[in-house]
Amino acid sequence: MPEPLSTEYLARTQKVILSLPKGPWEVEPSEHGLPDQVGPICFLETWSDRERVPVVEFIAFAREALPRYFGEVARLTDQVRVLERRIRVLQSAQAGVRHV
Repeated sequence: MPEPLSTEYLARTQKVILSLPKGPWEVEPSEHGLPDQVGPICFLETWSDRERVPVVEFIAFAREALPRYFGEVARLTDQVRVLERRIRVLQSAQAGVRHV
């Protein structure tokens, strides 16, 4: 399982996302009809034309997906903190009952 995302990594990710030109980034074909540009990225080359379309589609998709994933991570992190606080309160209350 991957390591948890650190606060520093999340902050760096958010900084990268915020510095990008606004999306969505559309896939644009070259004069030959092959995908050649995605938003501000142009003249894309891959080792084979068979790989080009998936790479270009990934770049276009990632521009919108990454901010959504970042928001979901932030939302879930906040939810975990709330639940951890509730657990501590319940544990404190339970410990107080034992000592009575």
